[in-house]
Amino acid sequence: MQHKNSYETHDLGLAAALRICGYKLIGFEPTDGRRIVFVFELDPSLDQTIQRFWTGQLPVDALSYFGSVKLLKAQIHSMA
Repeated sequence: MQHKNSYETHDLGLAAALRICGYKLIGFEPTDGRRIVFVFELDPSLDQTIQRFWTGQLPVDALSYFGSVKLLKAQIHSMA
């Protein structure tokens, strides 16, 4: 379900990191089975941030990251 002007990921860890880096979460949608797709608004620096996440070069506050993961999980579970 690709949206125009958006970036989608199924990865909870990446979604949590993008949230605390200030990227706007437009929403999340269930896909087939138990998977969720997180939809973010596009931003000129998004690709670089994603690359830094996957290469382990994205510095984030551990407590904020953990809180972001918990919040996303709570939002997912509230869909049921």
